[in-house]
Parts: sequence; structure tokens; C-alpha cells
Amino acid sequence: MIVYLVRHGIAEDWAASGRDRDRRLTERGRKRIQQCGVGLKRLGVKLDVMLTSPFPRAAETASIIADTLNCTERLQTAEVLQSGGGGDKYVRQLLHDRTGEIMLVGHEPEMSLMAADLAGNGTRIVFKKGTVCRIDLLDANAHGEIVWLLAPKILTALGKS
Repeated sequence: MIVYLVRHGIAEDWAASGRDRDRRLTERGRKRIQQCGVGLKRLGVKLDVMLTSPFPRAAETASIIADTLNCTERLQTAEVLQSGGGGDKYVRQLLHDRTGEIMLVGHEPEMSLMAADLAGNGTRIVFKKGTVCRIDLLDANAHGEIVWLLAPKILTALGKS
């Protein structure tokens, strides 16, 4: 099993509604995530399933990446991945009985906590907006290995080249 953890792209500071959960990606955020998606495609990422937070900034991030990787039919919403939804506590359940390449799109601090849990180290890993982390697991209950952690600048460069 290969797990990719993705923090949403650059989002607006405030939503018109005033609610954090309603914040959307900025134009710059959409462009950078598109470039990140191209970078992931060049790295040979082929997803079997993609789970995303329902919050617009994460759902938009997931949709852009899914379009770029030609896997929109594999995109699903997972309420537990919403900011404050406890995804870091339920990540093993999300992965249970799954195989192949799985991408989870969500928020901080949950992404950092998931990476630390799945990799088996107690160190917090910082996810800048648009960061993607690949973790290889033998199964959903085992500690894995961080294969790579790519900042958006690297993925953007891959997407442009």
C-alpha cells in the first residue's frame, strides 16, 4: 500500500460567509495545485482511491489533482478528514481493507499527525500548503516508511518542466 498525504492548496484568508470551513482556493492556489498535479503525474502516481475533506479548499485541491491524474471517478469525500474531524485518530480505519495507492487530502495539523503516525516516528512533520507526502505501508496496521515529502515548490517545478 502506498499512501499520499496532501494538504490543501493556498486558500483565501476569509470566506464571504465568515466561516473557516467555507474558505476556497485562491487563483494562485488553484494554479499551484494544478502544477503539483502535473508533477505527481510525472512521478508516476496512479491512484486507486482518493479521499478528501468536504471543506471546499481541500475538495478543490483533490478535484484538481484527480483531473490531472485522470482519476476523478476514484474521488470520494471522507467527513473525518475535515479540519478538526479527527482524521489523524482514524487514519488507520480509513486505510483498513484498502490496497494500492491511496491519497488523503485534508488540513493541518491532521496531515502532520497522520504522517508521524503512519511513519512510526513521534516527530511532527510540517506540511506547507500543497505539500505531498508518500508513505509506503505493508498494511493499514503497520508503521510505514516516508518515501518522499515534496514541498509545493518542487512539485510546481516538476509541473512546469
